Amino acid sequence: MSALDQPVAPRRSDESVRLWNQVVSARTLVALERHSPVGSSLATARAELLVALEAYVLSLTAHGRPIPYALRDELRIGRLTR
Repeated sequence: MSALDQPVAPRRSDESVRLWNQVVSARTLVALERHSPVGSSLATARAELLVALEAYVLSLTAHGRPIPYALRDELRIGRLTR
């Protein structure tokens, strides 16, 4: 098989990786706040997660990438529960 016949994996931009890392960090923060005794900062953590999700989805859309169903659903729930 020649080099021309081999499929090329799409490259992710540094921005996409950075935004995905923000989503993962925000999810971790929400999980930690959910289990903490004082729940007042849970709303802030959820708001930060929503901002991170919005930015990541915007980046996917700008690069012509599909939005995974689970991510789309998580974003919809975040928007409805703010």
